[in-house]
Amino acid sequence: MSAALAPAGHAAAPERCGKGDFCLFSGPHQSGDVLYKLDAKVRRTTFTFPDVDALALSGNPRSAHNPIPDSFGCIVRLNDRAHFAGEEQEIGGGDAELSGAPVAAITVDCG
Repeated sequence: MSAALAPAGHAAAPERCGKGDFCLFSGPHQSGDVLYKLDAKVRRTTFTFPDVDALALSGNPRSAHNPIPDSFGCIVRLNDRAHFAGEEQEIGGGDAELSGAPVAAITVDCG
């Protein structure tokens, strides 16, 4: 994720999580800073969600928003080590509370 610089005298707008975005938040209940954001491009029968195998976040997420509906039969797996290693958290569609563990890899598992 890249940071945008605001012109002198103007505060940068906080990052927002849109309806179709997969997001990781620094606080509980989808509050605080957006630590990671991905447009999942959810359509009626498809979505786009590339694997992330080496992620360096500025903090440990406490909550998430997953726009992929449960009807797709998919979960998102969050690993605490790069390359899908270490301990794992799984989240279904919608909003989820996380353990506060680091997230270093993200993948979707369908079926």
